[in-house]
Amino acid sequence: MKLRPLAIALLTLNCSGKAYATEAQSELDYYQELPVVLSASRLSQPLSEAPNAMTVIDRKMIDASGFRSIPDLFKLVPGMYVSYYKGNHAFVGYHGSPDQYARSMQVLIDGRSVYMPPLSMVDWSTLPITMDDIERIEVIRGPAAASHGANSTQGVINIITQGAGDVNGATVSVKRGDKGVNDVIARFGKRGEMLDYRVSLANISDHGYDNLNSQPGNQTNPAFIGIGTLNNSFDDNRSRMLNYRADYHPNGVDNFDLQFGYNHNVKNVGWTDSPANPIHDLYANSGFLQLGWTRLLEDNSELSLRYNHIRYDQHEDFLTAMIPQSIHQSVNSARDEIEVQHTVALTPANRLVYGAGYRYDQVASQLSSLAPIAPAAASSINSAEWRVFAHDEWRITPSLLINTGGMYERDRLANEKLSPRIAFNYHFTPHHTFRVGTSVAYRTPALMETNLPAVQPGELFVMNATATSQGIRPERLISREIGYIGEFVESKTRLDMRIFSDLVTNGIFWSGATSTFVNLMSAEYQGFEATIKQSFNENSELTINFAHELASSNGPALAAAGYGTFRSAAPWTNDALSASIPKNSGSLLYSHRLNDALIFSASYYQQGMMQPFDRGATDVQMMQKRTDMRLAHPFRIRGESKGELALVIQNLFNRGYTEYVANNLFNRRGYVTLTLKW
Repeated sequence: MKLRPLAIALLTLNCSGKAYATEAQSELDYYQELPVVLSASRLSQPLSEAPNAMTVIDRKMIDASGFRSIPDLFKLVPGMYVSYYKGNHAFVGYHGSPDQYARSMQVLIDGRSVYMPPLSMVDWSTLPITMDDIERIEVIRGPAAASHGANSTQGVINIITQGAGDVNGATVSVKRGDKGVNDVIARFGKRGEMLDYRVSLANISDHGYDNLNSQPGNQTNPAFIGIGTLNNSFDDNRSRMLNYRADYHPNGVDNFDLQFGYNHNVKNVGWTDSPANPIHDLYANSGFLQLGWTRLLEDNSELSLRYNHIRYDQHEDFLTAMIPQSIHQSVNSARDEIEVQHTVALTPANRLVYGAGYRYDQVASQLSSLAPIAPAAASSINSAEWRVFAHDEWRITPSLLINTGGMYERDRLANEKLSPRIAFNYHFTPHHTFRVGTSVAYRTPALMETNLPAVQPGELFVMNATATSQGIRPERLISREIGYIGEFVESKTRLDMRIFSDLVTNGIFWSGATSTFVNLMSAEYQGFEATIKQSFNENSELTINFAHELASSNGPALAAAGYGTFRSAAPWTNDALSASIPKNSGSLLYSHRLNDALIFSASYYQQGMMQPFDRGATDVQMMQKRTDMRLAHPFRIRGESKGELALVIQNLFNRGYTEYVANNLFNRRGYVTLTLKW
């Protein structure tokens, strides 16, 4: 008798599973409208079956946003923080702004990691890729070290470019506008029977924040009494780039992928009021080569092999007024990486992907003599890392899916660590899914943290091979989340919600007491995120994002003990980490095709009050409110689509606000784009 309730429950589950399968198949057409993602588990999955919360920015959203800078696109991701240390130095983070480097965010382009030593950051202005090359962007909101290893503790951005066969013909785009915007992009490609290729050439330039005056942060704070307006530094940016991709498919089972790119970048750095770091040019050359091979095996499994080489060089020459003396310094970085991966269906209900990777980094820096302050210095560091990974997707019933996986890796500091993850996805109807998951992730210290900078006059970091932070360990993060994805068929609405709790231990920070980096910080992040996508009809769509986040740390206690300056200058909290996260933020993007000759889109972005973690009271950011608009006129010649004329106005209502540094005033600006195709 005691077994009877269990038997009834099992029978009910079995029947509901059959009912689910029938209903799911009958509504398959609509169900396939959910985005299919690759980044979360390295398996192709609909968004509702991924083990992480994800945001997909597709080509339609990219066009509707009107953005000309890739980092700005992440304003469309709930919980993301996008800002600028200078107009030519963007950074993208999650959970606020610990500093201008965002070292906890992994960034990939077609699976290739583009964060580079010595800062473990992404220099967005030197990426050899244009906005027009992007097919879509998959953003993992939360740790994904189980799939992508160290530096994935906050999340992963995977920029997926257009295939070589997606471009057939030629396109030229010219952009002109405020702040010295002067862009020219040319693209051409051809599809063939066995070989497809595409080429992009671009010249991108602007004047950054254009040397405008701005008020310092929170004007009600007594710290600002007597402080007048601040003046922007010069922050021009000029890039010339090439991007090439070719796909060779000689038969039905093999595909060979070749990609390479190059970017020559010149940006203004330094400050008008700094004798040690005056205004000067910083030169950067970045390039990459990527080779890939994919084979479909006889058992319908897939084997892939990828190799890439990345090169990133910077140098600067300037005259310091401290001696005075002419200074030259340079940093050269290179990375070679190889990865093999096998994807196989073990049973109709179970899929497995597993593989291994090896990475070799080389970094060299050089500084001319700065006597008597610092002698000439040269240093070089080579490091190797390896990893093995596996992820299993097991469909226990038609409605219950379990994603399990992990990555075991040995980093450049000889730390061996395992980053596991498990997630349960339960479809209680074909269009409504709950997800519960937990994972562990680590962040390997950057060279900046283990090999202290000898000099950092501009944005360029020169290593000191002898001064090291002894015993520094990787940061550790434990994440837990509950998510829901609902599709409301009749109203053509999709709702994606997530609540999360992330606990960081061994947090790395600069200790004034020991003049080195140490592992003493602990922090907790909690929050709620939501995305609503509403499709009114085939010509009209609305996307709304919202995030509510809170954070706390042991920073005040560490400050009291003399370890660092963690006390916030913000009037609402004494915890600098808590103050660095906007409590509420959100975005709205609406696009509508009025007719064949006119497309309208509008967007709104709001960010709550905050103070960047490593900035002073002057840089407290008030609430940001910004409205953008785009109006495009596609035109035809002899009945064929031949181009588009578009007008973009950013910060339409001119609600001037500052970004990260109080000097950076963002006021109204606009530009016009003419695109021709043939």
